[in-house]
Amino acid sequence: MTSFEDLLQILSEEPRPFSSGELAARLAVSTRTIRNYVTAANERYGRVITASHSGYRLDACALERARMRPAPAGSRDDGPEARLAHILRVLVAAQGPVSVFELAEQLHVSDSTIEADLGKARPLVAQFGLRLARDHERLSLQGEEAAQRRLMRRILTGAAVRRRQFIDVAEVAHRLREPELLGFKKQLREVLDGFQLSINEWTADELVAHIAIMVDRVRHGRSVHDSQLPPDDALAPVSRAVSELVAKVFGVQVPEREVSYLALLLLTKAAPAYPEETSNPEVRAFLDEHYLAMVTRIVAKLNANYLVDLADDRFIAFLAMHVRSLVQRAAHHDSARIPVGQSVKNTHPLVHELAVFIARQIQVETGIQVSEDEIGFIAFHVGGRLLSMHAQDDEVAVAVVVPRYYDVHVSLMHAVEIAVAGTGRVDRVITDVDDVGPDLAADLIVSTVPLPNAPDVPVIRTGLLLTDADLERIREMTADIAAGHKRFKAAAWLTTVMEPELFTRIPDGQDRDTALESAASLLARAGAVGPEFLDQVKERERLSTTAFTSGAAIPHTIEMTAARTAIAVCLADRPVDWDGTPVKLIAMLCLSADSRDAFGDVFDAVIKALVDPAKVARLAAADSYDAFVATMLDVL
Repeated sequence: MTSFEDLLQILSEEPRPFSSGELAARLAVSTRTIRNYVTAANERYGRVITASHSGYRLDACALERARMRPAPAGSRDDGPEARLAHILRVLVAAQGPVSVFELAEQLHVSDSTIEADLGKARPLVAQFGLRLARDHERLSLQGEEAAQRRLMRRILTGAAVRRRQFIDVAEVAHRLREPELLGFKKQLREVLDGFQLSINEWTADELVAHIAIMVDRVRHGRSVHDSQLPPDDALAPVSRAVSELVAKVFGVQVPEREVSYLALLLLTKAAPAYPEETSNPEVRAFLDEHYLAMVTRIVAKLNANYLVDLADDRFIAFLAMHVRSLVQRAAHHDSARIPVGQSVKNTHPLVHELAVFIARQIQVETGIQVSEDEIGFIAFHVGGRLLSMHAQDDEVAVAVVVPRYYDVHVSLMHAVEIAVAGTGRVDRVITDVDDVGPDLAADLIVSTVPLPNAPDVPVIRTGLLLTDADLERIREMTADIAAGHKRFKAAAWLTTVMEPELFTRIPDGQDRDTALESAASLLARAGAVGPEFLDQVKERERLSTTAFTSGAAIPHTIEMTAARTAIAVCLADRPVDWDGTPVKLIAMLCLSADSRDAFGDVFDAVIKALVDPAKVARLAAADSYDAFVATMLDVL
């Protein structure tokens, strides 16, 4: 569920105008909702978002000033949510039972309002294995200390989680009255670096919040009772080093049981910088053989299904640690939340699809439900591995031609390499023009001299010293060539799998399941799929919706089990309600094993076309199969 705070977060990331369409795609809402968010933000903070023909822009200084002002009476900080958080904080901190009447007096509300709040609190604390005990008007929170700390962290960081932002350490420091917390994260990183342990920004803030709560509880005489490390535990040195840092910064002597608690926290929040070095005892402490074996099996299935090779010791080790943490979060009814604007579903559809496959296998192996956000974090792992694997496979081959003049060719080559980084690579530096002929293998040539025998590829002429304009031309041309390669591959593939009998318009009033049945029946009549196909599509849909806010949906199965590859296209005269998303174009894919080699580039190209509302509108307006195919090839 998004809010105008999510919109403010995106606008604050870059000081530029954003179109309503871009914002709607980033937040997975309609453009009308974006307009409502703008109105709500300006009503809450004053005129902090301005609108012009170029889009919406945030006045960051005005927003900062507005947030520093005290919240007006009756604002969200005085609402039921803030009141419930206050009640839970009081119960967690209390040394004994708390009076319901005193709570009502503190919060300036009626006794009946407090009773209603307690009704909401009971199922919430139950998620953490806790319960509210009542003796007349006396109320207490009962359960393990570790569970109460998890509840406390949820209370302190709940606002950030709801806004899908990173935890605000400054806010935690303010609420716990621990100003030393502000500089603690940097010192904690330095300690972990000394033991070759790494921690990302998100989990670093989570770990700091956990430690801050531990310090607060120890100060009040509350300590864990069931965290014991064996004498030879490999993490004992690092957890003792962290406890010494806690004593130095906060002036709190950490009890031995809390040293064990710190080690358990580190197991779930930190990771070895080199997990493939399994001879290291600290690395072995993080790697669970059960999860290593599970992830190895899952990756093998993924490789076989998609013809990719993710089998790498470092990738498997990192993913195994992540899956172990995911299962532990599920055991505590918790889930990681992706910060707003970080989802890869629209920007890297193939990566997201591979993550969905892995999530499904995790569900089969463990019996837990993997949320959409957890799929997103798996996608980060997959994306990182694919980037390192295929950095060269899809890059544009660039040849640099520059007659030798001292070492000018070296500096020019380095400048071109920087310009094309991410989309191209410099394959050759040619200092003799006679070596340039029609058979030169290159996608792009950058040359400082005329080339009478150049091959039939783009040539960019520059001077010996590249200007900013030269670098921009090189960068743009490389990106265009890379995109063109993908478009050509996708177009060639699509023309073989889109058939006239698989194109139809569906009548008004269909819901998602009826539309799925309509599309699946087209594929079944064409002999492309069997009777089990529809159930497999619905299973994939339950994991993560295939609908986009652009108005398109691309339902498909997790595995490539079709008799042959085909696409059924259904255009809706009126939008289909796809679990709250209006959809007017449905492109149902059935994929056979022999299409795996083309799947990556084609899937990426098709999805990137169908997440654009303007392109979807053009496609949905097609009045025939021929018009649809022509438009699809045009928008790729």
